Amino acid sequence: FFGVLLFFVISGYLSAWQTLYAMENHTFSLGDYYRKRILRIYPALIIVIFSSIGVVSLVDMYRLADTPREVLSILLGYNNLWQIKMNSSYFTNLTNTSPFTHLWYIAILLQFDLVWPLLAGVYRVLRRGLGKGAALTVFFLLTFVSFLIMPVYVLVVKDANLTAVYYHTITRVFSLFAGMFAGMMRTERLSMRSLRFRSPHTARLSYLLFLILTVVLYIFARGTDLKVYLFGMQGYTILCCLMIEIMIMNRKALQFLIDSKISTFISSLSYEIYLWQYPVLFVLGILYPEGLWYIPLLGILLVLILSLWLHKFAGSLFSGRKKSRNTSVRPAAQE
Repeated sequence: FFGVLLFFVISGYLSAWQTLYAMENHTFSLGDYYRKRILRIYPALIIVIFSSIGVVSLVDMYRLADTPREVLSILLGYNNLWQIKMNSSYFTNLTNTSPFTHLWYIAILLQFDLVWPLLAGVYRVLRRGLGKGAALTVFFLLTFVSFLIMPVYVLVVKDANLTAVYYHTITRVFSLFAGMFAGMMRTERLSMRSLRFRSPHTARLSYLLFLILTVVLYIFARGTDLKVYLFGMQGYTILCCLMIEIMIMNRKALQFLIDSKISTFISSLSYEIYLWQYPVLFVLGILYPEGLWYIPLLGILLVLILSLWLHKFAGSLFSGRKKSRNTSVRPAAQE
């Protein structure tokens, strides 16, 4: 659940950078923006949903009782709110939930994608009318306020419903806004020069420490721990933004990591891996409830194989479509 924060930061960053870059060069098209997001998200999502339903129906049909309403909430982009209504905790035993519990993330991403062009337009209007500094200040304040919502709610509301805190758009949008603001800074060419290190070893050490911290959080952080909601997620989000800036400012020092075939291959499958992880583990948990030691390894292997297939298959469905008219001037990191 900490990995989702990194996904949100990167999504907000790239959305802001690409959109404002295109607007600056007068190549932005609202229709193209929504078309690209739909083609990126929905084909793979639909394939995973309905193939998972088919498999689960063969394994244990009774676990699909609420599936029609759940699938509708996923496809229409309000699954996170639906899960709050159903009081579906993200931290219960996997086989006691749904194969689609993790898709609350897609809902918040779709909601952000829907409103982001409007926010980008507001930023451009403020920039023309008040100047770059004032426009950035407004969006910094917006981002700052979004950071406060989750901890303030947990502190003020007695016995706060952590399911609602975890899933709700208002409490989780801060990571997207943090990435958005970092992307705005990059578009305005306002880099943090203090993060450009003289020694390449400093950049590599920074990355290593971040990686170690991430692994420690993955192992020991608990979703029922109030500290996670008071400052844990916020702190990790800020670290993600700093690491993106460090990697950009010290690209040569981290070239072996950024442009390696392994990291490029894994990152190209990141969305597909995210989609498959829960359905695969869900089905394996039903088939092998005794928890044999090799089942997690089998699950990882299946997720990677299915992700590779899905990436190739979903991509081939639209490989013949015409290229967007602004592809020649878009930023290099399109995804």
